[in-house]
Amino acid sequence: MWPVLIGLVGIFTIADFVEKIDNFVDAGAGVKLLLVYYGYSLPYFIDMALPMSMLLATVFSLGTLNKHYEIAAMRASGVSMLRIARPLILLGVFFTIFQFVFQNLVVMPFNHQQKEITRNILKPARSPKTLNEVVRQDINGNIIVIKSYDVPSNVGKDVSILAYRDSGITERWDYGMLIWDDSLKDWHKSEGLNRRFDAHGKLLFSEIGLSDYLPITITPADIGKEQIRPDEMNIFQLRDFIEKKKTLGLNPHRWVVDFHFKLAFVMTGFIVIFLGISFALQGTRENLAVGVGKSVIALFIYYILLIGGQKIAYNSTMHPGFAVWFGDIMLFIAGTWLFFQTAKK
Repeated sequence: MWPVLIGLVGIFTIADFVEKIDNFVDAGAGVKLLLVYYGYSLPYFIDMALPMSMLLATVFSLGTLNKHYEIAAMRASGVSMLRIARPLILLGVFFTIFQFVFQNLVVMPFNHQQKEITRNILKPARSPKTLNEVVRQDINGNIIVIKSYDVPSNVGKDVSILAYRDSGITERWDYGMLIWDDSLKDWHKSEGLNRRFDAHGKLLFSEIGLSDYLPITITPADIGKEQIRPDEMNIFQLRDFIEKKKTLGLNPHRWVVDFHFKLAFVMTGFIVIFLGISFALQGTRENLAVGVGKSVIALFIYYILLIGGQKIAYNSTMHPGFAVWFGDIMLFIAGTWLFFQTAKK
């Protein structure tokens, strides 16, 4: 497995370098920057190469045993197919757990740093003129939601400020517009509406005048500050981000899709081992290429179903869980059927 893993990581690294060589040259990148960049990229490449490595390792290990009639000898001695495959199945469970931990604690933080290098050095992007659906948390604990924020003029439209405690939202202020006055270092606000709950849970409304207190200390610099992006969050950060979006009344559909995608991708290792067992033993003893070919095709089909399900879920009302997990379910059913067909032979 390890030679295959190292080989695949090497291929991914070379392919990525060839693709980005113009960016490195334009940025005047030296050896130190290249080492840092690919140091941060390495966990991602390992994460992508693990399923293929496990697949090929399963096919070659069982295929070699089958080639030398060792599988036939064990079956003739009364050893069941399930018992023969049990160590590999347990290995698949172990690698699934390992990949989950590795992806969330190592891959995502390193990937964020790699993206920062890309954004700030290799492909420096222009500062956006307009920010949409800005969500920031103030130091006083209040959450600020701005539907549209014009960066050059520091003007926010459709602004909501929410006092959020453990029990939920206790008070809410809504303004049509906030304008930053640089000379006064303060915000000018339009008239607004205040919603709050009394001790009995009754909703109370009141108008907010121009001279009323504005319950924020956040500045334009805080609003424009780069936050960790949802697609660079680990599964736990993304879960909290989704819950916050729901609490604020925003639509988190895209991020719910990504949440399911991250979980479904972790199952890849277990599924390919399950399939690899059947494909290795269904091939001829003289030629392992048949088993390898079937496994690689099955893996590509799985990726097509997984990524296709993600794209469909983005653009439809279908439940994200069904769309994204469809590939896992189908390949697991196929793997189970093939396994028991192989066990009958």
